[in-house]
Amino acid sequence: MAAPKSTHWALEPHTSAKHAILRRYLDAWIPILNFANYREVLYIDAFAGPGSYSGGEDGSPIIALKALAAHQPALSAIYHFHFVEEKADRAAALQVAVDRQLLSMGNPQNLRVVVHCSSFEAAYPKIKLLFPNQKLPPTFAFIDPFGWTGLPFDIVREILSFQSCEVMINFMFEEINRFLANPDQNSNFDQLFGGLNWRKCAEISDPKARNKCLHDLYGSRLSSAASFVRSFEMRNFKNSTDYYLFFATRSIDGLKKMKASMWKVDEGGAFTFSDATDTRQSVLFEQEPQFDLLRRQIVQKFAGKTVSVDQIERFVISETAFRETHFKVQILKVLEATVPPGLVVTTAKPGRKRGQFPSGTVVRFAP
Repeated sequence: MAAPKSTHWALEPHTSAKHAILRRYLDAWIPILNFANYREVLYIDAFAGPGSYSGGEDGSPIIALKALAAHQPALSAIYHFHFVEEKADRAAALQVAVDRQLLSMGNPQNLRVVVHCSSFEAAYPKIKLLFPNQKLPPTFAFIDPFGWTGLPFDIVREILSFQSCEVMINFMFEEINRFLANPDQNSNFDQLFGGLNWRKCAEISDPKARNKCLHDLYGSRLSSAASFVRSFEMRNFKNSTDYYLFFATRSIDGLKKMKASMWKVDEGGAFTFSDATDTRQSVLFEQEPQFDLLRRQIVQKFAGKTVSVDQIERFVISETAFRETHFKVQILKVLEATVPPGLVVTTAKPGRKRGQFPSGTVVRFAP
């Protein structure tokens, strides 16, 4: 989508899906951090927009505030919400929308909200100053630009360096790819990727190979700062890549919750949405998961090995597109029941029933 010039613009299906993912993730993220007894929690929405669309739909800042409101008054931590919007007309509209939402919430005493009429680069240092030693508390940063400028990788890397901090980034592939060969943008791309390696991608003429190069490069940059990185592809009506959503975290539980959010997004025919972390086997988010693919991945990984169910679960969460709910009944139970069996249980708790695989169970896969 081209960057809009008006204060408000129409909500597109891709954006609606992105917002659905955001809301579902925040619905899990907010109470988890609260119950972990953190004293302060930070949410950053960079490139926040005006707070609503021309049809009256909520923008991402209001979606985030409503997610918080859904858990009040049980929240004990202090929540800092910082919305960053550089364009003055949109920042003013956002402030009005935020004030209206806060009033409807009763202006919670444990909520601090700031609208920055500023670039993300200028706002971020000011946000850090609010915390002791400029060390961020547990943070979720939603970074959703229309292009590629104003998103230096140095800031992303720093956010991920703090404990319990995560980012979800809209990597605007279509726009990036279109301007990649423009020499006027070299310094901007240097900042975006945190180095010069993107220039190798610019030399690739084959469109699919260039797409893979850019995707894999940005993913590898995030992987240098986070323990777990996944990407999700949005394809337009021409069936070409519009953008990638990258999620980066140091927490496997965070990854688990994000994947749960992704699998609940309704495709609805308006877009194609898939896990694209491994571009060789992109997995569509459909109502019925592609269990044949997951079975092949598990068997290839563990053939002839003796492993715990917990090890298999970690593999499914961290190295496949699938969820932790997808593998016990649909894969392990089936493998145990085949003739000859694809796996046998070697260690289990007393009373374990055939076809059940609780934590602590150990299985041996057929060669």
